[in-house]
Parts: sequence; C-alpha cells; structure tokens
Amino acid sequence: MSKAVLVTGASGFIGSHLVNRCLRDGYRVKALVRKGNVHISSLRSSGVEVIEGDVRDGGAVDAAVRGSDLVLHAAALTSDWGAIQDFIDINVGGTRKVCDSSLRHGVKRLVHLSSLECFNHHTLDRVDERTPYYTTRQQSYPDTKIEGTREVLAAMQKGLSASILYPVWVYGPGDRTLFPLLADGIRRRQLFYWSRNSPISLVYIDNLVDMVMLAATLPAASGETFIACDGVAITFEELCQRIATAIGSPAPSLYLPFGMVRNIAGAMEAVYRLAGSAKRPLLTQQAVDVLASRALFDSSKARKVLGWQSLVSQEEGIRSTLDWLVTVDPSQWKLK
Repeated sequence: MSKAVLVTGASGFIGSHLVNRCLRDGYRVKALVRKGNVHISSLRSSGVEVIEGDVRDGGAVDAAVRGSDLVLHAAALTSDWGAIQDFIDINVGGTRKVCDSSLRHGVKRLVHLSSLECFNHHTLDRVDERTPYYTTRQQSYPDTKIEGTREVLAAMQKGLSASILYPVWVYGPGDRTLFPLLADGIRRRQLFYWSRNSPISLVYIDNLVDMVMLAATLPAASGETFIACDGVAITFEELCQRIATAIGSPAPSLYLPFGMVRNIAGAMEAVYRLAGSAKRPLLTQQAVDVLASRALFDSSKARKVLGWQSLVSQEEGIRSTLDWLVTVDPSQWKLK
C-alpha cells in the first residue's frame, strides 16, 4: 500500500502545490481543510481524502493525522494584519496540536513550513540555520511563527522525527502574496521605496516543493533545519522594474527614509486598530521591515545535506510568474 501523506493548509498556495506533487508521486493524499472551503470539491475529485476541520480543532487534527506516514504542515495565518489571538491559535496552538498528534500516532516524518520572519533579516547581512531567532518583534505573524517553530523543536526533543524549513519569499503562478500585491501597488502609483538596493530573497514554488519532499523522505533530514532560498541576487527595485514592465506601468521612483516610512506605518496601524478595522492599512511595520531586508539567505546546507537544487532558475521562474500575472484581472491582484 502506498504511504499516506497529510497536507495541512492544502488549499493555500504552498499546500496546493504539495498536494499535486504528492499525487503525482503516488502517495495516498489526505488534506485538512476548513469546512466550507471552496476547494473541497476539486480536492476530492482529484482523489484526495478531505478531512474537514481546522488546526485549532484538536479532534479534527487528530483524525487527520491518524494513519498518516508523513505530515506536511503548511497551514498558517500568513498576514501582516489581524487579531493577535487568531495568530496564536493557528500558528502556535495549531502547530502544537499537529505535533502532539504526530507523536501520538507515530508519524514517520513531519515537515514544518516555518518562515524567514523568524530571523532579524532587516538588520543582518547574512542568515543561515545557525542564526538565532529574533527575540521579539511585537508583530503578530513573526512572533507566532517563532513560537510555533519552537513547538516543533520541543516535539523533536520528545522523539518526533521532523524537519523544519524556513522559506524566503515564495513565488510562482498562483502566488497571492508577492507579485500580485506589488503589481497592484505599482499600477495604482502607490508603491515607493524606503531602502536602496535591498536584496530580496526568493524561492520558486516548484523548488520549494522539491525541498519539502526531500526533507520528508531522506533519513539525513530528520532533526534538521533548512533555509529554502534559490540564492540568486536580485534587488527589490529590480523586481519592481520587472513587474512594472510586464504590466505596462511606470516603475516606482520615489525614495523616502526608512524611519519616516516605519513611523507612518505605525501611525496607520494605530488608526486602523482604533477604528476596529479588519482591513489592513496601506502600510504596516511588518511590511516595511520585510521589504527593507538586508540579509542574504544561505541555503548551502540544503544543497549539501539533501542534494537539493534550484531546478527552476530565477529567470525562468520570474518569467513564468509574470506570464501568469498578466492573465489575471487586475481587480483580483489585491485579494490578501
């Protein structure tokens, strides 16, 4: 009988690509998906066993993990805006529940998708797996991704065979976080710069999925952590220029001081919180920080230990993503 793989966050950008890869590789695929999700029907029609539930629901998590050989944990609340309790319940509590059930049911390998936001990347010049976590950012997503990752590290100490991946900016056709949001800001002439020639670290979705599958199956990956980055230098300005050219809009040209922009973002956040707005401000301090990153992310450990390679070049990846982007109605770019 083929091995069973559980994918959490299966309807998301990363999770959906993991589901498709596992189906192609012949696994019996299970997916934990929130009730009422619009993708449930298509998942089932493709042969996926869907468990309707939420990582906040311990019973649903346990039912999904039971009988799984591998667990690919991609579920997360990934945003720079929202209620702090939701971030805690999903990114920390949900990860704890996945780990506890994986230990209880003898899962052979858990792969946890963490984040570049665990690290102080906007002041460091280089980040690898030995870089200490940021102590606290006072920002919901980074702080809860750190605590959620610590849940996995604690479960490893209890005997769980797990690997942790720290993806940088993940992109590709279907991306709803990076390329579409930048394109929307460029099209509306709302995007400007607050750091000169900052490198932006990217990993193409297919390359990330390759690393996840290696981490899930190779004995050498157990107990290890890996930076997931294609490792090709490109600045934020260069990326914006590529997007601007593709959509036929002028590239941003205005530069403002980092400190000024961060203070403006903080003021916007305060106003939106006072108003009780569920809609994110135009700027948040987390967005300002992450798009002013100075660090180069070193993925040499994954290349050495896993034999991982970026099979899709950055040039090919950007070109295919832009080809997809221009087929999407601009009114649908800013959905997040």
